[in-house]
Amino acid sequence: MSKNTSKMPRLKRALALLLIVAAAGTVGFSQASTDPEKILMNSAAQTMAPKQGGLMLDTARHFYPVSVIKDFIDTIARSGGNFLHLHFSDHENYALESKILNQRAADAKRNADGVYINPLTNKPFLSFEQLEEIKAYAKSKNIDLIPEVDSPNHMTTIFTLLEAHRGKDFVNAIKSRYSDEEINITNPESIAFMKSLIGEVADAFGNSSSHFHIGGDEFGYSVDSNHEFIAYANELATFLKQKGLTTRIWNDGIIKATVDKLNHEIQVTYWSYDGDVENKQTAQERRRIRVSMPELIDRGFNVLNYNSYYLYVNPKQDWGTSYNSDFATRDIINRWSLGVWDGENQKNAIKDTSKIMGAALAIWGENAGSMSSKTIQKYTSGLLESIIRKTRSESDSGDKLMQNLAVLSGNSLKQSYVDWSLIQDGEALNLQDNGTESLHLLQEQALQKRKNLNVWVRGAENNKVVLNGHWQKTEDIAEKEGVNYRAYKYLDNTLWIDKKVPIELFAG
Repeated sequence: MSKNTSKMPRLKRALALLLIVAAAGTVGFSQASTDPEKILMNSAAQTMAPKQGGLMLDTARHFYPVSVIKDFIDTIARSGGNFLHLHFSDHENYALESKILNQRAADAKRNADGVYINPLTNKPFLSFEQLEEIKAYAKSKNIDLIPEVDSPNHMTTIFTLLEAHRGKDFVNAIKSRYSDEEINITNPESIAFMKSLIGEVADAFGNSSSHFHIGGDEFGYSVDSNHEFIAYANELATFLKQKGLTTRIWNDGIIKATVDKLNHEIQVTYWSYDGDVENKQTAQERRRIRVSMPELIDRGFNVLNYNSYYLYVNPKQDWGTSYNSDFATRDIINRWSLGVWDGENQKNAIKDTSKIMGAALAIWGENAGSMSSKTIQKYTSGLLESIIRKTRSESDSGDKLMQNLAVLSGNSLKQSYVDWSLIQDGEALNLQDNGTESLHLLQEQALQKRKNLNVWVRGAENNKVVLNGHWQKTEDIAEKEGVNYRAYKYLDNTLWIDKKVPIELFAG
């Protein structure tokens, strides 16, 4: 899914801290609410089904090794979430071992990190053995794994692997007549192939999954031909039900003319009313024919909020710090709620959220480039936690203040990060901008190749910079914009830290 909806800061940095302070008056905070025992004593009983909260991770465009996927699972579990949606199938890559596609661990290269690399595509993938490790870990944390095999669109790598394995004629036979990137959803041979691939994945995930996502985004259709997609989705849903799985689908192909023919057991992950298209006329037309989230709920469908404005993050390889995701975290706390489904539009927010199943953060990978998967995990941990906690609070009025307090006081939300492989020379950080308490350094091994970097960190007494023991305090001092800095050096690189900011050293 090529959703280029990375969120740029929408307010000036100077407003960020004010928003955090304003949260005390806008999301139900008060001095009296800081006593957990009193909150619990005064809380109302649970009034609706527990909300589902989780993460969608794009492993197709940016690969994540087992260890980092486990770290994401830890954050989901710690925050009270319950699912990890793995988007491993897209144009750029199919990031899972497959006998059907002849992508086998036995035939692959393996890099220094133990990642399997397909010699045909030169792309990484998880082996079935590695998947077993993830399954066991997710099960131990009570996290449901939701695999996604995306179709009818986003099929490029699947076709590439198939052509090498079964020949060009077979691929041409199952391709759409209208697009080389789509499968022919009316061809019985195409449908049989998709069932075989989906079946292989469902069997590999086994009892670690209770849901299966079949994609259904960003494909070509008209109002007159949409019934073909509905029939296709219904057939796959019936196939998956026989395997004990509930189908999930993106909302793109659900339109007013055919919605009543869609199997109502299919759950909808709703990301955008108009697909975030820039052309206003196209956006208006899509909104005219498509079904909104409130309309889906009124028609009896179960929906999850994947709002592409608030709940999408698209990391970029020039993100030298976690500032963007830190800002997004505060945006979630101050401006988003489960009923906000249509971009940043608050006017059509759903007031009764009892019919919304839950929400997820979606981390896309098309712009991440060489960015470390561990850096992405660290950068987004606070954002993920805040989304899950706010989602859960919707279903438990007694827990609401506790959850919101935890959002602002949780350790992961007080931490910001610098990635030394990405940060630019001369970059300046102000730890007061986003309510950060501590700054941590990532990818320090990159400094063995990068030389003469100067990075400036400004803050106050209530901040902290955590340094590895190999950073050496020097006698060098500097004054910049009225702030006095002291220098710490490592491998000819200098970290200039505001003299007011305490330093915490650790061995490592």
